This record gives sequence, C-alpha cells and structure tokens, in this order.
Amino acid sequence: MIMDNELEIKLERIETLCKQKPSHKEVLGFLKKVITAQAKVKADIKMEDVNIDQQIVKMKAKEGFPLLDKQALKFDVGLAKGLFKKMSQILRNRVPEDIEQINQALKTKELNIESLLKNALRENGNYINNVAQKLRVKPAVISFLVKNTLKPFFEVYAESTKDYVDQQHWLRNYCPICGSKPFMAELHGKERKKILVCSVCGYKWRFIRTRCPFCGMHIPQGFKYFYTEKEGKAWRVEVCDNCKKYMKTFDTVEAGEQLIPDIDDIGTLYLDMIAENEGYKREIGSVLF
Repeated sequence: MIMDNELEIKLERIETLCKQKPSHKEVLGFLKKVITAQAKVKADIKMEDVNIDQQIVKMKAKEGFPLLDKQALKFDVGLAKGLFKKMSQILRNRVPEDIEQINQALKTKELNIESLLKNALRENGNYINNVAQKLRVKPAVISFLVKNTLKPFFEVYAESTKDYVDQQHWLRNYCPICGSKPFMAELHGKERKKILVCSVCGYKWRFIRTRCPFCGMHIPQGFKYFYTEKEGKAWRVEVCDNCKKYMKTFDTVEAGEQLIPDIDDIGTLYLDMIAENEGYKREIGSVLF
C-alpha cells in the first residue's frame, strides 16, 4: 500500500510517541493498525460531488441544524463490511471470546453488518446494547467496531462539505457538519482562540473560549486547568466545576506544531488520570475503548 501524506504523518507521530513513552507502545501499536486499515478504505471511498443549496445551508445554520443528517450518510456496503471484519481481526487479541461470538454470528447471519451500521446511524440508544446482549458480548466491543468502521466515511463527507460551514457564526457545542460532540480542543493564535474537534468526522470549528462545551456555563475568569511540568503547558486538561466534565486542550502556539487528535489523545493519557483523580469525567472518549 502506498501511503498518503496524512497517514505517513500519523505513523511518524506514533513512532515518535513510542520512543517518548515506551509504556504506551502496545496501545499505540494497536492504534497504528486501526488507522492504517481506515486509511486504506478511505482511499477507496468514492464521494459524489456535494452541491448543497446556499439557502438550505443558511437555514440550517440559523436553526442550528448540522449539514448532515447522520441517517442519510451514504456508505459503500462492501467497503464497510470489509473494514468491519478487519477491525474485528485487529481486536481479536484483546477480546478473543467476544470476537469469536461476533464471527460466529456473522456466519449464521444472526448479525448483519449493514443493518447494524444503519441502525447505529439512527442513534437508537438501546440498539447496540440489545445487539451486545443478544450476542453475549460487551457493548463497548460493538461500539468500537461500529465507530471505527463508519469513521472514514464521515471524514470523507466532512472534507467534501467543509467549505459550506460559516466558521464565524457557528459557535455551538456540536459539529456543524455531523452534529456530534467534540472530544478535544485546540488553542490558536495570540488570543488563544478555541477550536473544537469533532469526535466522529474530525471537523474542527470555532467556539467561545469562556464557555463550557458540555453544559454551556459561562466562565468569565477562564477555565481551571491542569498540566504537568514534565510534559509542559502545550497540553492541558480544562475542567468545568459546574458539570464536572473535562476536555483535553492543545495549545498550538506553545507546542509549535499541529494536533493529530486520535494519536495525541493516546499520548496524553496522563491528563485523563489527573482529571479523573480530581473527580472529573470525560464526556466523549478516545477512538479506542
């Protein structure tokens, strides 16, 4: 497989983190397999030219509707099935009994991948739990397979529609493209403008720095945050004392480089430990469990 520039940059970051944090080598190796499989499928996704009427774009933005209704996401069933099975292979060593149950269910047609993905897009909260219960596997395993199978399709859609977003006026706490919640944030420029990173399609959009992206509480004096002297101020975890949630935030000026969300999230597990030890919870987790 010929690597595209995006994948090459990601793999280089993984190699760097493996050297810096030998204790993370196993989980980073797992992530490497995941993103490589996704990149291969992403390169084969054929997206039709997107042409959204500007009046519809303006109406959706005004009313707070994202550009994409998730249920309407089109995905190549063949590519999706192949990626789902590849993700199952990657996960086999971590949860062998669960993957054996899933593989058996695929053979007997008790589990239909296309139906599973389409129901997941409808965001039926009980569906994945019901499937997991029926197959006698952990819900987190089904969630992992679904999320990482659909991820490249969402990313391609986001790349195709990003120019329709009005970054100046969409200051909401959910993605303007797919409506999903953010899982990380960046700070840019001298003013440290806040940019949220979508947990599903990866799109980045502006947000009000002094407002909690979860409960909406206005914090005029600024967020309380934690960081370590060893790792430096480029990475911090911002916490809200109103909803007791936290978000990992990357200062691009302090760091002098760009964020690679899924990978840098794993490279900053120490921040999750700090926040959780202080009694805060994460709203949206990593690409892994």
